[in-house]
Amino acid sequence: MKTKNMIKTIVFDLGGVYFCSGTKVIFRHLNKLKFLPEDRKRKIDYIFTGKEKALYGMGKLTRRQFWKAIAKKLQLSKNQLLRLEKIWHSSYKPNRGMRTLVRRLRKNYRVIVFSGNIKERVEYLHKKYGLLNEFDDFVFSFDFGTNKKEKKFYKILLKKIKCKPEECVCVDNSSQVLEMEKSLGMHTILFKNAKQLKTDLRKFNIKI
Repeated sequence: MKTKNMIKTIVFDLGGVYFCSGTKVIFRHLNKLKFLPEDRKRKIDYIFTGKEKALYGMGKLTRRQFWKAIAKKLQLSKNQLLRLEKIWHSSYKPNRGMRTLVRRLRKNYRVIVFSGNIKERVEYLHKKYGLLNEFDDFVFSFDFGTNKKEKKFYKILLKKIKCKPEECVCVDNSSQVLEMEKSLGMHTILFKNAKQLKTDLRKFNIKI
């Protein structure tokens, strides 16, 4: 893999890259939720795939509006919703080796986040892990009223990288996202784990 331009910026996704995939983790907790009947457990994916989730991630629904919709769908009390929300946020934990890797990369490169995320989850992760101190900049869906399904979100990213597209490497666990980034001239790496990522970063002559 040859690159004519020196890499100046590295872009990371959060869920599934820097952090584990919290959505997968939370499903493993469902059996512990005794207050949630089996028929409603089967509807839990509504939280992660429904239109309200998309609007919440784009900042077009407030936290209160989102959980009100979930309460109606799952017939849960306020306390039950709060517990479910806590489990949702706490299911995101740093992937092994990623915090150290990002810190090393920041010594020589601009490292930013490109994420379709939830404002309250980001606040939780910052409080618990100091997230907002670990990167140089952030491109969050809720700040721009869009998400990774929309091309305009990627055009916002292009402005944020502060370099030519060919001087940027994007890391994501979604091939669809990477295809969009690649179409705009940026280099891409499909994330599997930190060890594999280091190997692929070195192909771009990136110092670690």
